[in-house]
Amino acid sequence: MPTIFLQHRVADYESWRPAYDEDVERRSAAGLSEIGVFRKTGDENLVLLVWGAENVESFQAMLNSEDLKDKMQEAGVVSEPEIWIGEGM
Repeated sequence: MPTIFLQHRVADYESWRPAYDEDVERRSAAGLSEIGVFRKTGDENLVLLVWGAENVESFQAMLNSEDLKDKMQEAGVVSEPEIWIGEGM
């Protein structure tokens, strides 16, 4: 199963987190299972999201959704996501 690592900066973690948590159905529909949400030590507004993915194409379609882009902006995401996709050995 591929693992997706997505990092982006948010304006304020405490404001962003509830919006992220409320959007769980979208991630489930895209076949993502949450592994963890992390903040960088010393920079709490730099967020790393880690998911297991049933299908990378479904993740990419979700990420390219205009609706998700709007939701991310409303939630306070202030940078483009950096994405790394890996396969376990």
